[in-house]
Amino acid sequence: MNDTLFAKLQNFRVALNNAHLERSSIIDGLLATIISKQNAFLLGLPGTGKSDLIRSICSGIEGVNYFGYLLSPTTDPSELFGPVAVTKLLNDEYTRDVDGYLPSAHVAFLDELFRGSSAILNSLLTLLNERTFNNGKQTITTPIQSIVAATNSWPDEESLQAFGDRFLFRPTVDSLQKPSSKDKLDKWALGIKARPEVGVHLSLEDLKALQEEVHSVMIHENFIEKFSNVCELLDQRNIRISDRRRVQILKFLRAWALVQGDDMIFPEHLHGSLVHIVYQTEEDKSTVQEVVDQEVPSASKIFGDGKRAAAALMNDFMAERSKLANTDRGLGTLNDFVQNLERSYKDICVVYNKINEILDSNRIKLTAAERSRGVKLLQQIEAHKQTMAFSLSEIKGK
Repeated sequence: MNDTLFAKLQNFRVALNNAHLERSSIIDGLLATIISKQNAFLLGLPGTGKSDLIRSICSGIEGVNYFGYLLSPTTDPSELFGPVAVTKLLNDEYTRDVDGYLPSAHVAFLDELFRGSSAILNSLLTLLNERTFNNGKQTITTPIQSIVAATNSWPDEESLQAFGDRFLFRPTVDSLQKPSSKDKLDKWALGIKARPEVGVHLSLEDLKALQEEVHSVMIHENFIEKFSNVCELLDQRNIRISDRRRVQILKFLRAWALVQGDDMIFPEHLHGSLVHIVYQTEEDKSTVQEVVDQEVPSASKIFGDGKRAAAALMNDFMAERSKLANTDRGLGTLNDFVQNLERSYKDICVVYNKINEILDSNRIKLTAAERSRGVKLLQQIEAHKQTMAFSLSEIKGK
């Protein structure tokens, strides 16, 4: 990706995150959805800013035609697809004037989708799958890049669940959780501070360039193996991924990596993405997260485990060192203590080497913050090693 296009995309991400608090992974997912020409579904209570977020994304891409509509059981197909062309009807041609309606949009937002009639849902299928619309005798190719739908909760009906499967990225949009975010929102509402404007960052041509750039995103040597293992483990837990969805996921993940500024898909890209894609029930989400964590431990988890292991080894070492100082120093007893201390030293060296290997290789994708945390952890473990080595040298010299 050229530097200009990269800067535009990243500035767009920053602007969206400044205007929409606590939505970073959802923003990345929606951008990846549009770039990979997939569909998304936003779950969440009313008032969580679902439609506002979609409008912000569309307003940030110059030239994008946006179509939004709130569905109800009485919504007529003409409200979505356009009115019947009366002049053509007089000539026995049943077609619709689609200009300004869903078939002419680049991005569409359909709120309360499952409240729509079966006639509307059936008419949406070809738009969702093939981006085509049957307009009378003619099948037209639409400019739709992505259809985003929303509802308060995932349906229980099997037929609606199957329809919902046409939407790939399906995150839950929660209310704000952080006190600092609520404070900002209150100040925006009262006019104490102005809400940051998203502005225009991309053009339609830029979007097409990003869609082409996705194909140049490389694949990390471990990614396919890890992805396959995760899919197999999920299948064993009755969370099955169809062949069609598997292909869609891989296309999406390439765009997901691109949005996050990476030129390669790492196994770590399964974090924060897959949990919003492959579930069918709320209970599935914890299972998906557990499987991904098991097969692809994140850098944060590895560093956390390493920090705890190093601290435990250091505590054991100092406790053993304290016992030695308060014990009669028979030769056999001294050898036992030294062996225990040396074992702790060797174990902490193993922890040090593992953390150092992660920092020195590209085996695990690291953000700047994660790398900084890893370096600090390595320095702490190095200090523990030096303390242990000095103590062992002192004991053996006596």
